[in-house]
Amino acid sequence: MEITQLQLDALREIGNVGSGHAATALSTLLQRRIDMSVPEVWAVPFEQVTSIVGQLDTPQAVIYVKVEGEASGKAVFFFPVESAEIVVKALFGTNEPMDLYNEMAQSALKEVGNILVSSFIMALTQFSGIPLQPSVPALAVDMIGATLDAIFLEEGVLEDTVLFIDTQLTGIPKIEGQFIFLPDDGSLKKLLGAMGV
Repeated sequence: MEITQLQLDALREIGNVGSGHAATALSTLLQRRIDMSVPEVWAVPFEQVTSIVGQLDTPQAVIYVKVEGEASGKAVFFFPVESAEIVVKALFGTNEPMDLYNEMAQSALKEVGNILVSSFIMALTQFSGIPLQPSVPALAVDMIGATLDAIFLEEGVLEDTVLFIDTQLTGIPKIEGQFIFLPDDGSLKKLLGAMGV
């Protein structure tokens, strides 16, 4: 599906609102002011996803959520391991090294991931008027390639266009993350149509 500049602008606005929601929720959780940069938003062909997310053999913390509703899909948030460790340390108020395979660290990461993913899904709902429900998040700390393979192999037909929202958090040492929305077949058209673009 070809995305026009007008549609991309609308999606960028959604990225902005989602970042705002996420920054507010994370500020409350971490009890300090968190800002998120104006995100870069782009739509890419499905087959380019793996080349954009970086080295496939690089471990990352990946939060995965199924999106239910009339414009269903899969939402994924990628955290480089260094960023994930910084977030977990900030949550526990420690400078000690954190093991991301530890149950408490994973629970904390799921909570942060849930806030980030839900914030963007809430913005999609807000702009399109189509109610979308995120599932309980799943977390993997693994090589990106393996994680993406597992997500792609799940049932359902995905759209040939994927939305990328690249963002940075400030307020704790700079943290980067990428949000990807993999719409089910036909979902992107519904969302953009409902937004009138």
